[in-house]
Amino acid sequence: MKSLICPLCTKFLSITTQGLGCVNGHQFDRAKEGYFNLLPVQYKNSLEPGDAKQQLNARRAFLNAGFFSPLAEALKLLIPADTKSLLDIGCGEGYFTRAMIQHCATVDAYGIDIAKAGIRLAAKKTPNYGTNSDSITYVVASSYALPIATGSMDVVTRIYAPSKDEELQRVLSPQGKLIIVTPGENHLLSLRQQIYKHLRPHPKPQIPAGFKNFSQQQLRFNLEIPPGEYAEALLQMTPFAWQVQPELLLRLKTDGFQDAADFQLSIYQPNN
Repeated sequence: MKSLICPLCTKFLSITTQGLGCVNGHQFDRAKEGYFNLLPVQYKNSLEPGDAKQQLNARRAFLNAGFFSPLAEALKLLIPADTKSLLDIGCGEGYFTRAMIQHCATVDAYGIDIAKAGIRLAAKKTPNYGTNSDSITYVVASSYALPIATGSMDVVTRIYAPSKDEELQRVLSPQGKLIIVTPGENHLLSLRQQIYKHLRPHPKPQIPAGFKNFSQQQLRFNLEIPPGEYAEALLQMTPFAWQVQPELLLRLKTDGFQDAADFQLSIYQPNN
């Protein structure tokens, strides 16, 4: 946890008997699951910011079933085995965070999300998370005020999460790599066509301020969603879950459906 800084005064945090503390006396307890809450009340925009618990549980069930494993494998190929430090912004329940560092020899990894329910899920240990999962520190924090030391990250990833360009640039090392995953034009197209009368195309990724484009990759794969819990889980974890009419929801849960995933993987480097 050598890269964590105090969200109140930006001084480095060190381990204490109760959790973390800085030289100015600010203290942050370790939760029983092992995560830290570094989200000051002034950074909260609601009582429980971030994704709801139901949405996070649906995401965990769907991802752990392996439907998006091609994306996890593609991300692993982008993470060098000698990566020493990694920050996953908007990590949710930690599925992709764990996948990305499986092959790293020695890594100091951080999963950050504003949703405490997601971080609580991520921090809970399960037998199939792999040995490197112990090297991940999970933190409740704002992506717009990251409690991460300046220039300390070799790799920063952002999967479907908001952030502040200046913060991305600040925490990444001069030779670091920024990986952003966004939905492609045809992501879940069949499902969206059944929900919306008029489809709005997903916006194309923009180069964050202070960065230069390194490479772009498109990842497409078919999805075969069986009837039952996984069909419902996919609907619950998507941002358009609340737009699904009850009749359509019942039909998709009863019959299952076929669709395709379409992701844009954008890799950037600091514009030094």
